[in-house]
Amino acid sequence: MKKIYSIILLSILAISMKATSYTITISGFAYSPSTLNALVGDVITISASGSHPLAEVSQTTWNASGTTRATDIYYVCTAHASFGMKGMITVGSVGVKEETDAISNISMFPNPAKNQFSVKFNSTDNGNVTAKIYSICGQEIESLVMNKEFNAGVTTLNFDLQNRIPAGVYFVQLNYNSRKVTRKLIID
Repeated sequence: MKKIYSIILLSILAISMKATSYTITISGFAYSPSTLNALVGDVITISASGSHPLAEVSQTTWNASGTTRATDIYYVCTAHASFGMKGMITVGSVGVKEETDAISNISMFPNPAKNQFSVKFNSTDNGNVTAKIYSICGQEIESLVMNKEFNAGVTTLNFDLQNRIPAGVYFVQLNYNSRKVTRKLIID
């Protein structure tokens, strides 16, 4: 049920963004399209009726192959699931992908942030780092630091926002010795 509320929230966000609208219809005993790749902010309408009641289910119930991600939404017609009447929506972020393995032991705090935040990471090499904030649409909002040198070991970068960036969800991308890591940042 939480994911259905998430879709509603995404729909509201879509009004402020130029989102794509999708409609999933019923065709016999199937949803069309049965698989949809959407982006955060897209509006998705799914047909349902008394003869084709809709329910969100787990991947196990949906009996799909592949890897489950937290952003996959599975649904079935509760009356006709045995006929294969099911669907899946994969929701991806726009323009920026959150990566997890480029820099070891990276943390960003506090998150949510108000006026300042810090990024801490561990490295085995000396190097340079560039840090930028991007909107949820992938648009660069601000360069926080450009080609700052650091030594091997634990490095902490402190950033003062000074209320320059409105409240919302953003991504902080670190470019570190030709590698990138991106983390979600919520600003209150």
